Amino acid sequence: MANDKNVLGTAESTEVFNDYEFSPVPDDKKNTWKSQVFVWLGVGFCLTAFTLGGQIALGLGFWPTVAAVLIGGVILTIIGALCGAIGIKSGLSSTVSSRFTFGKYGAMVFGIIVALCNMGWFGYQCTFFGSSISNVFRLAAGVEVNTRLCIIIGGLLMMITAIVGYKGIKMLSQIGVPLLFALILFGVVKTFVMVPAGEIMGAVPATKMSFATAVSLMVGSFIVGVSIVQDFTRYSKTVKDSTIGVTLGFTLGYPVVVICGAIFACAFQTNDITDIMINILGFGYIAALIIIIATWTTNDNNLYQSTLGLTNTFHGLLKLPRWIVTALCGIFATILGALGMIDWLVPFLSLLCVLIPPISGAMLADFYILKNADKYSYEKMNEIPDFKVDTGIGAIAGCLVGLCMNEAPVGFGVPFMVKLSNVVPTALVAMFVSVVVVVLIGKIGKGKA
Repeated sequence: MANDKNVLGTAESTEVFNDYEFSPVPDDKKNTWKSQVFVWLGVGFCLTAFTLGGQIALGLGFWPTVAAVLIGGVILTIIGALCGAIGIKSGLSSTVSSRFTFGKYGAMVFGIIVALCNMGWFGYQCTFFGSSISNVFRLAAGVEVNTRLCIIIGGLLMMITAIVGYKGIKMLSQIGVPLLFALILFGVVKTFVMVPAGEIMGAVPATKMSFATAVSLMVGSFIVGVSIVQDFTRYSKTVKDSTIGVTLGFTLGYPVVVICGAIFACAFQTNDITDIMINILGFGYIAALIIIIATWTTNDNNLYQSTLGLTNTFHGLLKLPRWIVTALCGIFATILGALGMIDWLVPFLSLLCVLIPPISGAMLADFYILKNADKYSYEKMNEIPDFKVDTGIGAIAGCLVGLCMNEAPVGFGVPFMVKLSNVVPTALVAMFVSVVVVVLIGKIGKGKA
């Protein structure tokens, strides 16, 4: 396109770190689902997935956990597939595509929320990573290692693939996913050798949890990720490729890891996956290394998507290439984790996670129901208004409902709506409200026109 600089303020870079953060991914850079398979599976291969599975299983028992996890996975897949198809149409990241939905300035709000949310979770995962590494040395060798140092080293290492961009994430996933898969396979087999299957599947819950809460936990654990999945589907050749990829990630990959966490928890009545792998199952340093890589394959996604949100928001104002912004964000988030300040941010991060789903709901309503898909084209970037009223009001309405369903300090804590959150996932309710409001305002506006 001849006027790239006029449209987005910069020419497409040809340097190695170019990740098409402001322009569509070229056709020759797109992939089939087969070449992306490890990226999709790597999204859900993380320590927190095992922890989630253990948490649900200890409160629900094995078979109800399997049912809740699979239902949650299907919900995530449907939302992810719908959001992902928008990335195929536009070829752009989620934050750039949001300009078509909310207008130039409205999209800046979305970009800031995405950036803060994912940057914060990068720092939080760095803390989790550092603690895990410290535990690995203590459990495997009886050596005490400074946790803060582990956090810093881990954060700097995980920045590397995020700095390279999608290509770096894909490369690491091709290494980490098969290793983790092999570890978990051997771990599950050995678990059933050590503990009878009937004892595992008939384990009595240690705590009480409702089935709806379990589904909510499953959906809520990755709703932000599927809401901005365009950052990865824009690299898919077709909608079929992106849909298969999302299905692999959220119907197969992530649920399987969560269920494996449930198996370990029911078998050993503990939710400490590091201790289970190293000591109880006896895999030692091999398990430690693979666990490190598994955390890496997920956390670089957080930093990558954070940077895409930030560069889009301050595009034209921030005169720095994406890889430098990535490094700066990574260093800042790592420092927060090392100082222990990240714990103070958890309520704030939870708040941001409430806000993203209804924003994505507004995008889905605009693209599919109001049939504005033809406007999601790079060639029409100059036609984007400053603000779009229908989607803006819809997103705000959904956010308010989501906040009412959460206890303080994350939300307003409206009693009957908080109770509703134990029946239906908050993210889904907020997203549904957003869709309904956008459609109503959009239809009314067209009727008047």
